[in-house]
Amino acid sequence: MFNRVWLALTGLVLLGGGGTALAAGLFRASRPLVTASTSRWVAAHLWFWPAVAGGSLTVAMLGSAWLAAQWRCRTLRRLAMGDARARTTRMAARVAARAIAADVTSYPGVRRVRTRLSGSARRPAMRVRVMCEADADLGELAWRIRDDAMVRLRTTLNRADLGGVIDFRVKRADRNEDRRVI
Repeated sequence: MFNRVWLALTGLVLLGGGGTALAAGLFRASRPLVTASTSRWVAAHLWFWPAVAGGSLTVAMLGSAWLAAQWRCRTLRRLAMGDARARTTRMAARVAARAIAADVTSYPGVRRVRTRLSGSARRPAMRVRVMCEADADLGELAWRIRDDAMVRLRTTLNRADLGGVIDFRVKRADRNEDRRVI
């Protein structure tokens, strides 16, 4: 919610500034945007352009920090069983992550599984990273993870809203390095 408010305010400020500049360019096309007195004032005050540069740099740094904060994925520590809004039983999220990892590890062609629950208590998301053999059937694995392991986890937790992303990495037989597939 907090991010949406800041996005909306930033959008409104930028829209207002762009609309003002467009209107000034359309309706005052015969006159310069900056008057001679404004130009003299800027020339008389040597601090003006460094202040503009400092303000621009500050805005750019704040924007970059905000953007970097959007990329961070918060790991979920506790997960509600059932409706997240109600006072329900909570469990450690790592238990659910370990349960799905144990399920997926037992599938043929799977070498290693890493799981992580992220998001919020109301919108949890499971990330499953699967290291497979080169000859593994990725379609079959994806189907089994989505329609078997994840369904079993959703049923156990009574959480139909639990989504997930499956990331396959294939171990190639000819070299000892990984290649990202999906």
